[in-house]
Amino acid sequence: MSAPDWKNVLPAPSPGARLHEAWFTTYDEPDVGLLVEHMLPSLLGTSHSLTQEIHERTMFFGELSTTLEALRGRITIISTPSNDERQSSQYPWLWRYVSHFTAGSKSRAVQHSKFWAFHWKVGNEDHLELYVSSANLTSSAFKNQVQAGWKVSMQLDERISPTSRGTWGILVPFLEALGASAGDIAMVRIQRLIGLLSRVECPEEVTFVASIPGAKSAALQLKQFNASAIHVLAPTIGEWNEKSLTDWSVDVGVEASKTHLKWIALDHPWAASNCWTLSTIASLALATKGVTLDCLPNDGKFTTEHSDGDDRWSHAKLYLIRSRNKKKRRLLITSANWSSSAWGAGKQPPRNFELGVVIETNWADLETMGKPFSLGKIPLCIDGVRSKLDDLKLQWAEASWDGKSIQLRTRSSDPAISITAIVSFTSGSPKKGISLIDGVGDILWDVPERTPTTAQFTQGQETLAVDIVDLRPPAEFAKTPLPEIDPAVSAALREAFLLQRYGGSMVEPNPIPSQGVKGKRSGVGIPCVDYSVQTWLDARAAFGVVDNWRAALGQATNDPTLLDKVRLDGKELHALYAKRGEVAAVLVAEELGWRLIEEA
Repeated sequence: MSAPDWKNVLPAPSPGARLHEAWFTTYDEPDVGLLVEHMLPSLLGTSHSLTQEIHERTMFFGELSTTLEALRGRITIISTPSNDERQSSQYPWLWRYVSHFTAGSKSRAVQHSKFWAFHWKVGNEDHLELYVSSANLTSSAFKNQVQAGWKVSMQLDERISPTSRGTWGILVPFLEALGASAGDIAMVRIQRLIGLLSRVECPEEVTFVASIPGAKSAALQLKQFNASAIHVLAPTIGEWNEKSLTDWSVDVGVEASKTHLKWIALDHPWAASNCWTLSTIASLALATKGVTLDCLPNDGKFTTEHSDGDDRWSHAKLYLIRSRNKKKRRLLITSANWSSSAWGAGKQPPRNFELGVVIETNWADLETMGKPFSLGKIPLCIDGVRSKLDDLKLQWAEASWDGKSIQLRTRSSDPAISITAIVSFTSGSPKKGISLIDGVGDILWDVPERTPTTAQFTQGQETLAVDIVDLRPPAEFAKTPLPEIDPAVSAALREAFLLQRYGGSMVEPNPIPSQGVKGKRSGVGIPCVDYSVQTWLDARAAFGVVDNWRAALGQATNDPTLLDKVRLDGKELHALYAKRGEVAAVLVAEELGWRLIEEA
């Protein structure tokens, strides 16, 4: 790496690629508006936009929801449990399609990593794309903050290799621990990602650094780089004392006096955010141990593309490691702030899940960025509020629905105190309450038109709300109406986007008749003199849809959940063509019927 690039990043498919599975981690509760309006449309490569124009808006939600339905069970988000009061969601239906889990099922844990992984299908090839950054899944992370991140794209081998898996170092144990912490359902999803990592070697000159709650100090992982000095840029500095700071320095293998913290003065523009926090006590400990505080200039820029007047504050976490070989530098791009909670120190283990990557670099700006604080320049000191998670007994919860009953699970540090749960539903359904026994409870519910959305658990004065994971089989899920769409056109949109997904014509938004929506045939507007030719063209296009469906069926052979979904698509395609009555449609329906019998 020579120098950082300045980019506005939303993940998007490359030409010819389609998403097969996605994994996200975030600290804050994921922002539904960001996901629905920006992240997912970009990731899925949808063709319609969210506008106030009724036809285009209908097409946007129709395409988004039907595309997400095809990927249900394959978009996973893991965050930290939030005991804050739940705000009403603009798009509560999203969690039918996207699975949201929280860490802490085994023991207290803070999920603070920011890791994205995408499994792409490009023809017959599999590709894996990884992102490690400081960006949470929130609107403010993209609009109000400057982030640092790393990305890599790799083509996967056909077979799993233990040798390939071993090249990823701490990343695999980190993912295994995170999956176990997020619960059994999440663990199954994470194991699929680990399987993909076992089909490709880690890029050369890349080393992962990870913190696992309760494990050894992650700072020990930096010792291998033989640092002579470390330059730190992070917005949150932990409650260091002389002992913990000494322990951290020993773990890293560099004296505290060789650590340079890049910090801001009271008049720096970023100070207005109140999000850069260094307590007075911690600042005294840093001074006592000889840590250098370098004052960042008020108009400092990370890259030449960083525009003047950009008032976003830096949320990046960067550690520039200068090796004892003066010619070599390494840059750690991570989610970890400089704190013992993130890193651990000596015998004190980390409390957070954190993830970063170390790469070799020629970029030395972080070394020269900032000068010692001069007289009259006072470092910003804000005493941060201690996390409420430290005192909470109700530490983790999970709720899932299989179409027959809602399964509720919790973990508390004080199981002697009773726990109750209230489940909320769509369409104004009355809430359902239950008392849990040993942290477990079930509620019978088999009404697809009124899907359960959230479960709120209460223990004493504490509450914890979670999104309900929808585990219904594909045939049952299909009974649920499409969100944000007039029921009169819902069925027609399902059919239209089903055809489009398997290579049929693109769906046009105007007009949208209540009796159905049709894809626009190529050549529409040109009078057709020879109807036999048009029939042949229709048949050819329809059999192309069948061929694509058969290919998808073959790719799903080793995945029971995906196989059920593709088979259901085949049945719906058969019904769609059978009811059209056209010569070409009848032939296609017969072909699909034979294929479905073969697969039964």
